[in-house]
Amino acid sequence: MLYIFSIPYTSQKLHDSLVTEDNLSIEDYKSAQAIVLLSGGLRDSKELFGKLAISEIALERVRYAAFLQKETGLPLLITGSSPKGTSEAAVMKKELEQFFHIPTQWLEEKAKTTAENAKFSKPILEKEGINKIVLVTNQWHMQRARMLFEREGFKILPASVGAGKMPETYGLNVFYFIPQSGALHSNMHALKEWIGYWKEK
Repeated sequence: MLYIFSIPYTSQKLHDSLVTEDNLSIEDYKSAQAIVLLSGGLRDSKELFGKLAISEIALERVRYAAFLQKETGLPLLITGSSPKGTSEAAVMKKELEQFFHIPTQWLEEKAKTTAENAKFSKPILEKEGINKIVLVTNQWHMQRARMLFEREGFKILPASVGAGKMPETYGLNVFYFIPQSGALHSNMHALKEWIGYWKEK
């Protein structure tokens, strides 16, 4: 069992099982009413721009949200709290403005889970008559996030961050079956996401 969950082949298959290709265009996204960006963690920072910085996962999401906002002109909501005092949403807002020159229309700073992201974003957007949104998060997180936002009555246009499923043209080789610590970590992450999905479902 340890071997199975320590090889890249299992890791790739598990992550592929979480991914649904978006296959949407900028014109499709323009039909939405707002962009909702899910937070993805903070880290302590020694950089001169601030004592807190967004994580690598959050940076990927921020970058894609910035691109989509520039292309569509849609207003942006960021959702997420933090145990560090300053909310993840607030730090993401700051970095979006500082590094991407993108404005944020609304901040939701109470949510600690994906379910709360959806629940607490609803009254903010409902007050504006908004229910069709572009949802930005990582591809491995999108299935669960979409389910939870749809449960709150949102119509979702998914905007997934990631490389998509492994192309069939990529041939297998011996390295896919050699145990690696990174593969074990990746497998545990994918399993955790699937457990979260079925728990919420």
